[in-house]
Amino acid sequence: MRNLERNLSWVLLLTLTLMLLAQVIARYIFFTSISWIEEFSRIVFIWFIYLSISWIIIQGRHIRVTALDYILPPSWRWSFALLADLIWLAFNVLMAWFGFLFVRSEIEVYSETAILQIPDAVVHAIIPIGFALMAVRLTQHMVRVYVRGGPEVLYDTEKVEEEL
Repeated sequence: MRNLERNLSWVLLLTLTLMLLAQVIARYIFFTSISWIEEFSRIVFIWFIYLSISWIIIQGRHIRVTALDYILPPSWRWSFALLADLIWLAFNVLMAWFGFLFVRSEIEVYSETAILQIPDAVVHAIIPIGFALMAVRLTQHMVRVYVRGGPEVLYDTEKVEEEL
């Protein structure tokens, strides 16, 4: 579980790169198109994004609005950052739950992708999985920062692995 998102993200990125390279070669050298690559690359790209976000969260490298850091007194910054992270955590939990309900409804009303005929429930399963992973990684980040007093951003990958 320590490097799950990172390793899967690398595999998905490599897969996406190779598929798109094959598509470019097929189009411009052989003057044909591989129809399933476009559909599958969209699916792989979406899964790649969701998994990468949760890995970025544990490192503390996620996008954050810092305008209030310059306005609020230093004593309030910590409390405001904690409140913002708690709201974000609640959002992730809600999205995971509603994503689960959405995927469950897609299982009941079966549909599939046009070319590869992959069930839409499998394609959209990344929604609850991704938001659940984001909630877990955000919780780990919050424990590191707010409970243990660790750094907000980890730049060294080995430190990330130690923290987990």
